[in-house]
Amino acid sequence: MDLGDDVMEGSDAQRRKKRYHRHTPRQIQQLEAMFKECPHPDENQRMQLSRELGLEPRQIKFWFQNRRTQMKAQHERADNCFLRAENDKIRCENIAMREALRNVICPTCGGPPVADDYFDEQKLRMENARLKEEASN
Repeated sequence: MDLGDDVMEGSDAQRRKKRYHRHTPRQIQQLEAMFKECPHPDENQRMQLSRELGLEPRQIKFWFQNRRTQMKAQHERADNCFLRAENDKIRCENIAMREALRNVICPTCGGPPVADDYFDEQKLRMENARLKEEASN
């Protein structure tokens, strides 16, 4: 690879080919401190930070944008973890309740529980008796 390929001439070429730049620990510390106070700085605040840190206003703008995106992703991951745990807990409760319903016994006789059909039949018999009573009067 020719080393001359990395150096591009002209302002258009320089704009397209910018080297990756990591911020210094001091810059990051100040950016983080500002982010805690104000995650959405206005243009004046960005300009002031830009002067204090020796960075371009666009770098400040994009740093904050990226940081907000990171924070959102972290919160979403934490929410997902919490919701998964909650879902697992509810699923276990559901399984336990279904199992308990399968193994229900009558507290009076110790036999199998009375089916819903029995209660429906009882209601119909009572209704029939009431209607017969009304018809005879």
